[in-house]
Amino acid sequence: MIVVALVVFYASRSLFQGLLLTLEHHIPHLLGALGASNMGNSCVCRDDSGAEDNVESRSRQTENSRAHIPEARSHSRDPVRPPRRGRGPHEPRRKKQNVDGLVLDTLAVIRTLVDNDQEPPYSMITLHEMAETDEGWLEVVQSLIRVIPLEDPLGPAVITLLLDECPLPTKDALQKLTEILNLSGAAACQDACHPAKHRNTTAVLGCLAEKLAGPASIGLLSPGILEYLLHSLNFQSHPTVMLFALIALEKFAQTSENKMTVSESCISDQLILLEKWTDNPDYLKRQVGFCAQWSLDNLFLKEGRQFTYEKVDLTNIRAMLNSNDVSEYLKISPHGLEARCDASSFESVRCTFCVDSGVWYYEVTVITSGVMQIGWATKDSKFLNH
Repeated sequence: MIVVALVVFYASRSLFQGLLLTLEHHIPHLLGALGASNMGNSCVCRDDSGAEDNVESRSRQTENSRAHIPEARSHSRDPVRPPRRGRGPHEPRRKKQNVDGLVLDTLAVIRTLVDNDQEPPYSMITLHEMAETDEGWLEVVQSLIRVIPLEDPLGPAVITLLLDECPLPTKDALQKLTEILNLSGAAACQDACHPAKHRNTTAVLGCLAEKLAGPASIGLLSPGILEYLLHSLNFQSHPTVMLFALIALEKFAQTSENKMTVSESCISDQLILLEKWTDNPDYLKRQVGFCAQWSLDNLFLKEGRQFTYEKVDLTNIRAMLNSNDVSEYLKISPHGLEARCDASSFESVRCTFCVDSGVWYYEVTVITSGVMQIGWATKDSKFLNH
């Protein structure tokens, strides 16, 4: 009996010690759980934590919750960093944004994009996401008209890039935009005092005309918008406004019905006056003259007018840009010494003179602002407009 009692005593003591060790091990976890449950609205998990967090990291967060929560909550999260809830690393946060600020941010960063493989800036991605709805698309378009400054040389390029990547607007969105802008000849006269808004409006119309070929483009060219663009060609307008109004009319003319509508407005009479600016020392006016002459030769023909290439003097020109070795959307002057691109793509042209030995150089006058590349090209290089 004594032996049995001793065995029971030692077994009971071992069991009690084991129970104490177990309680000592689990009491911190219980206290941590109680502390977390008593924190009320102070959630220990981030609202954007992704599914990629594994079990080991979650258990480590639980063990250290009381020590690390104050430190983690004291640092604000990077506002530019996109969320991680099952979306790509560059997909924007789905919430209301300051549209004007995003447009200006895109304008500020766009000159740093030099490679086709680079990710678009966060502001541009956010604007594209907002434009997925009619309301968001209208907000983006109005912001482009409202905030892009006249003096920024990449302003029109940003308008083109943003609208080109946005989803196609619905018929209702276009109708709503027409009502909001309420364009007419009188509006063009009023906007003459605000050349930035005026230029941006004509640039937006040109982008939409190019993007919406066919019936949608025909519907966009209402009598009020046509009157607005034609009044923008008056000499009282800023040269940049005249330039982008003329480009917008060119874009609309890509649809045959619109081309007939614009041609019947006697636009050629105004273009003949603007054509005299082709050699103007003011480079803005010179661009207007170039586009006016190109339109008269290719789009809005005037009866009895001789084509420019038929009367240009090529006597002293030994090399020119090759009109048979050029990508699709490049405008080349009648004497073959000037080229201009008003498409959203990147167009190229080669010269007619081949260099295979010796030492050579070329001289170029850059007339426009914007992005361009000038250099040497081999006979085998391909022109890819992307």
